[in-house]
Amino acid sequence: MSDHVQPGRVAFLLNANAKSVTDRQKKRIAQLIPPEDLYFSNSLKEAKSNIETIVNKSYSYIFSGGGDGTAVSTINLLAQCASDRPEHQIPRMGILRLGTGNALARLLGARKPEHDISAILAGQTLKPLLLSMVETSEGLLTPFAGIGYDGELMNDFESVKEVFFESPFRKFFSSFLGYTIAGLFRTLPRQAGKAPARVLIKSSQPAYRIINIDGKDEEIYIESATSLYNDVAPLICVGTIPLLGYGIKMFPFAMKRPGFMHLRVSAVPIGVSLVNLYPGIWHGNFRHPELYDFLVKDVTIESDVGLPYQFAGDAMGYKKKLFFKTSTKPISMASLVKVNKKLNLPTQPLLTPMS
Repeated sequence: MSDHVQPGRVAFLLNANAKSVTDRQKKRIAQLIPPEDLYFSNSLKEAKSNIETIVNKSYSYIFSGGGDGTAVSTINLLAQCASDRPEHQIPRMGILRLGTGNALARLLGARKPEHDISAILAGQTLKPLLLSMVETSEGLLTPFAGIGYDGELMNDFESVKEVFFESPFRKFFSSFLGYTIAGLFRTLPRQAGKAPARVLIKSSQPAYRIINIDGKDEEIYIESATSLYNDVAPLICVGTIPLLGYGIKMFPFAMKRPGFMHLRVSAVPIGVSLVNLYPGIWHGNFRHPELYDFLVKDVTIESDVGLPYQFAGDAMGYKKKLFFKTSTKPISMASLVKVNKKLNLPTQPLLTPMS
């Protein structure tokens, strides 16, 4: 029997260790998907092997399930496969809303995984899209990354959710209220008394500073090879999509200008940030004299001390220097909904329908 499959066939790659995914849910999903199209990964090595198998079988689509970390791992493993294969041999990628975070799943309009799986297998049309990513100096791709207390906040939020995962209050502690509680009772005490780090932030290419003037966000052009920021800042993050995990609109300008990513530098005290977490920060409406927003094509961040680094929401240790740029080759994605219409975003190369 040939390994070749017909165009349009979909593979489902699920993280067997995804947080917040119960055995019961895994069993329900396994009952929906044909066994030959379902792949479970227990490790990065196994995920790589599964993706190579999926690519070799010429699937048209691969749907990842397991949260933002799983989605980003899949994106990078597919990119590795694409380096020595024709582009048409690489399946377009969709995302199921499984695991934690789910910024990419939310962006692509994913609903309950059982609902989306049933719709896909029933033949509902998938809308192809192109999505730009942030690229690191190591060549890794991610929709967002950063250093500072945002990584601590996200990890503290995870810890709080895990404590109450099996309790009747799970939904309460998985909301913005749980995020606030994590910040107030875990991150804030840890930050108390710490001297804020000084950072130097530069871009080698032209950039834009976004300043709120009379209630309107205006773009101010900055020439190439300019220092963007040189002062204390406990939070610096970049993104090519508006959302962080859990639907936090941390990067409201991420899709404002093609080829640019949103750089956000915050010297806002963490207590002020927590007070304004909802609805201001959560919905992307928060503005402050010590919140600095830029649109950049690349950025180098240097700190006088090591700061906690988060990559797609996962803790990656401490870093003193980081480089990011907007990826030159967007990722081929697929969605069950018209994403631009859903988010009221402009149609452009950062997130644009493919012909």
